[in-house]
Amino acid sequence: MAYMILFKVAITILSITFNRVSASDPDPLQDVCVADYNSSITVNGFSCKRNFTFTPEDFASMGIAQPGEPNIFGTRVAVANIFNMPGLNTQGVSMARIDFERDGLNPPHTHPRATEIIFVKEGTLVAGFITTDNVFVNKLITRGEVFVFPRGLIHFQFNVGRGNATIIVAFNSQNPGVQLIAFSMFASRPQIPEEVVARAFQTSVEEVRAIRARLALPTAGIASGCQWDDRNMHTQYNKRDERNMHSQYDKYDDRNMHS
Repeated sequence: MAYMILFKVAITILSITFNRVSASDPDPLQDVCVADYNSSITVNGFSCKRNFTFTPEDFASMGIAQPGEPNIFGTRVAVANIFNMPGLNTQGVSMARIDFERDGLNPPHTHPRATEIIFVKEGTLVAGFITTDNVFVNKLITRGEVFVFPRGLIHFQFNVGRGNATIIVAFNSQNPGVQLIAFSMFASRPQIPEEVVARAFQTSVEEVRAIRARLALPTAGIASGCQWDDRNMHTQYNKRDERNMHSQYDKYDDRNMHS
């Protein structure tokens, strides 16, 4: 009997431990821990400002009030995260806003530290993710719908409507991180050996070089907000051919989606 009681206690402790380890961000240990961007102390996150030295502005942000800068994929990404909203430090949440042009794409990417949930403010999009056993899960989503992307899985959003689209994004991390698959494989610094990429994609070294040339864009800011220097947006890309953008999805008229 005593052995069984000890066994149950041990299982309970292990369950609690595993549940805590699986959390996205650590739980806060005080009411607020406003990020001190000037601190030289290195921690997993940011050091806290001294008590009562923070202001109400630390807990507010206009980061997603307006669309972000345009990029080569026809989207504009704006964020409200730990890097522009210090009051988020230790709170385990952040937000983003993505505005899509017609045929705009938020390309396949992952957030290694967060689950993502989106709300469609306007427009019609295809949202999809790929599981670790290569099952493709996708759905046509329209204004008012919510869609969730499990943590760490490759996913995307593609505007298939006749007009623009906007989504509001929430993460369960103050800094979810982002890896764009194409840039990670073809535009890393230093570069992955050409032979490795060619073998992985079962293609030629020449094709790898051609793709790298097309992706030869500045990468500063991609990790924090998926934003690019728009002075170089279109040096390698021509206007997209809309006739070829919808091999599996027809055009949808947003005006007729909501009677």
